[in-house]
Amino acid sequence: MKRGVSKKWVLLGLLVTFIFVVAPLASAEVMKPLADGFPKRAITIVVVDDPGTRDDLYAKSMQQALNGISPVPIMVVTEPLASGGTFHKMQELQRREGGKDGYYPSVVSSWGPPSDLLVEPLGKELGVDLSDVSMVIRTESQEKAILQKKNAPWGPTFAGMVKYGKANPGKLRYISREVGSGFDIIMEWILKEVGVKVEKIPSGAHEAIAATVGAGEGDFCLSPAQVALTNWQAKKVDVTLVTGPVVPPPWDKDPNCVSSIKAGLPNVGMGTILGIGVPKGVPKEHVDWLFNLFKAAASTDVYKSRTKTTPALNIQIMTPAEANAEMKAIYDVCDPVVRALGMHWEQTQKK
Repeated sequence: MKRGVSKKWVLLGLLVTFIFVVAPLASAEVMKPLADGFPKRAITIVVVDDPGTRDDLYAKSMQQALNGISPVPIMVVTEPLASGGTFHKMQELQRREGGKDGYYPSVVSSWGPPSDLLVEPLGKELGVDLSDVSMVIRTESQEKAILQKKNAPWGPTFAGMVKYGKANPGKLRYISREVGSGFDIIMEWILKEVGVKVEKIPSGAHEAIAATVGAGEGDFCLSPAQVALTNWQAKKVDVTLVTGPVVPPPWDKDPNCVSSIKAGLPNVGMGTILGIGVPKGVPKEHVDWLFNLFKAAASTDVYKSRTKTTPALNIQIMTPAEANAEMKAIYDVCDPVVRALGMHWEQTQKK
């Protein structure tokens, strides 16, 4: 908003700003458009989900953080699909006016495209592969947690459970989030990596799964951080492992809780990984500009405040190349697990 003020006060204000707050202003400097003029108009972050959902809140935190950084307005729209997912939306955005220029970046969960390609014949039906989702940036991962029953005979550690499981194949009762869900794929991969065979008992909602383990009717499960925190604070379960390179608060104070890296697992993103993607064909210079834009947003205190309200949130910024490589790594991890579960689209289409 412009105000009519005298030159004297303007100059005084500039002097005070230079003396006391030049550094903060430099860190929040408005980005300049590219030589080709991009962006010339508003950038709209597309959420392929309903208002108020995880992805919508993520996009709006980005929008808020970009205030004073973006040279153009940042809009957020929710566009849930009646059917289909990320690849269907990317194809639609590619056809939208400005879509191939990068004016419609979309929130992307890095586990979505790889798992979609494995369980649905999208390559066959739409002619797509992972390159059709071009990641701009990956900013965060909300880690998942392995919960086990209290007073387990192997002790309150993941290493103890693995040792017990190897000595007693099929004795451990794993309460899974359905069969073939993202959580189930991750847990099956972990079990394969550590060489433990279990009895799998599919169940429904995460809260019910944690309650089953808390009651001792199951031995362990993989839970979202919020569910893990609630049950752990109520002293119903032990949290033995948190996916990710480091153990986040409050479990970082528990010597029995380890990170996936500390447990000897490969460094593959196993949390709820969120970032921004665009359709294939957006010019590299536009992708790089958008990366710098969203990186600046994710570096603000406004954005970082998400760690105070979201349990086990790890902010880790990845470049376009790193984020795309992470999706490929997730695909490679999921492929043999999905096939072992008999849920690969090539298997289901034969039935």
